[in-house]
Amino acid sequence: MEWIKEGLRLLISRSNEEQKEFEKYNSMLVLNRIRLISLANIFLSIFWAYMDVTIINNGADRRYSATLIAMHIISVVVSAVFLIFYKWVFVKRKSTSYRIIYITSRIYVFLYILFGAVSSINSQRYTGNIYSYMILALIAAIAFTLKPSFMLFAFAINHIIFLIGIGILGNETSLLLTKVVNSTVLSGAAFLLGFIFYRHRMMEFFYKKKLMENEENFKKLFYVNPYPVFITRLRDGKIIEANKRACSLMGIKAESQDSFNGIDCYITGDSRRELQEELKKNSSTFNRIVEYNFNGKRKWVTANYEIIDYHGEKSILTGIMDITEIRKAEEELSHYASTDSLTGIMNRRIGFKKLEELLEEAKEEFLEFVLCFLDINNLKLVNDTYGHSEGDRYIQTLCGMIKNKLKEEDIFFRMGGDEFIIVFKKKNKIQAEKIWDDIIKQFNERNLQEEFSYNIAASHGLFYFCTGMDMDVEQIIQEADKQMYAEKQWFKKMEIS
Repeated sequence: MEWIKEGLRLLISRSNEEQKEFEKYNSMLVLNRIRLISLANIFLSIFWAYMDVTIINNGADRRYSATLIAMHIISVVVSAVFLIFYKWVFVKRKSTSYRIIYITSRIYVFLYILFGAVSSINSQRYTGNIYSYMILALIAAIAFTLKPSFMLFAFAINHIIFLIGIGILGNETSLLLTKVVNSTVLSGAAFLLGFIFYRHRMMEFFYKKKLMENEENFKKLFYVNPYPVFITRLRDGKIIEANKRACSLMGIKAESQDSFNGIDCYITGDSRRELQEELKKNSSTFNRIVEYNFNGKRKWVTANYEIIDYHGEKSILTGIMDITEIRKAEEELSHYASTDSLTGIMNRRIGFKKLEELLEEAKEEFLEFVLCFLDINNLKLVNDTYGHSEGDRYIQTLCGMIKNKLKEEDIFFRMGGDEFIIVFKKKNKIQAEKIWDDIIKQFNERNLQEEFSYNIAASHGLFYFCTGMDMDVEQIIQEADKQMYAEKQWFKKMEIS
């Protein structure tokens, strides 16, 4: 009987306000069910009349017949009166006193059970069955579940009336004892059924109430959240809810959310697929750096995702924080940290890092490249003659022309001062020399324009590297530097002569 104890604890543990709130809800529910029974009773009134005529024609006892007809008439009249009352309650439901509903429902249920008891008592004059009492008692327990204390009172009083009635009209002692036992067992069973249904209904009511409270609290937190928050359906990505900050971020109005695709559709690159896989595996993921594209505007965000049940559907709760400006600042800092400020090409630190990565790659698979060490000719002379600003212009112009001849995969960085490194990836020495010839040709064409008071020129040295050579970055640069130095000496001799 553990469930009975649990049920009693449930009834006792509720506060007066909570109990009153449930009783009001339950009374309205019972009132609506009484309406359905009343409608059914009126529709069946023709059947009752036909049955009454048939019973009278079959020679039923006059008292039995008169009582049966009177009870049917009373039940129809009471049903009609109740329907009028119900309509009045429905129209005036906002101003109607709960106590009127409370009292009416209890009077009706008590009389309903009493009607079954009196009907079965009357049957002792003709058929001797107690079916009416048993059926109506069960209907009252299941359909009209009220507070267990009242139901116990209603069943007890009506059962006593029933026992007294069949005791007076019952003829045979053995049959009477059977009826007493059967009716008592059924009355007790009806009460227990009513108790179970009442307990279940109360649990369901407070469970739904708790869900509604949780949903309200969730919505309050959702809509007052200072960051953009979305809820999207898992199956199609459609937005179910979005707070004001989210609508503002996407540039949409709250009322047009239905026409807007899910926020996850605006994730760029492969991160969307990665996100879906992670959510399938873990149901949530936090602090992801994600790039979104809203109406052509790139946004970097820190995003938290979690799969939730929302209104019976699997959904994704998404909370994001816009870090676009922070990301831009990081990219700028990264750019400055890796770029030579004068020329805009890679600086020495990043250049050496790229070379080391190439050598590591060469250990895993076949790789070849040509490293070109170049030195700008006569930079010191330009600085001394025309000033450092003109020297800077010289460096920038030369680097700009070299970049025009390089591919995106090639590496170009400043070693320092007037020294630079070019790495022609996936090239042999002949191919690299051809590219360098094109660069020299470009220098000569520019010199013919006589834009500068000096000639743009540079000395270079090439070194070919491929997988299998046991050399580090410094050694490769030294070999190219030797070739460059030899060319530079040749240039000096030519200038002297």
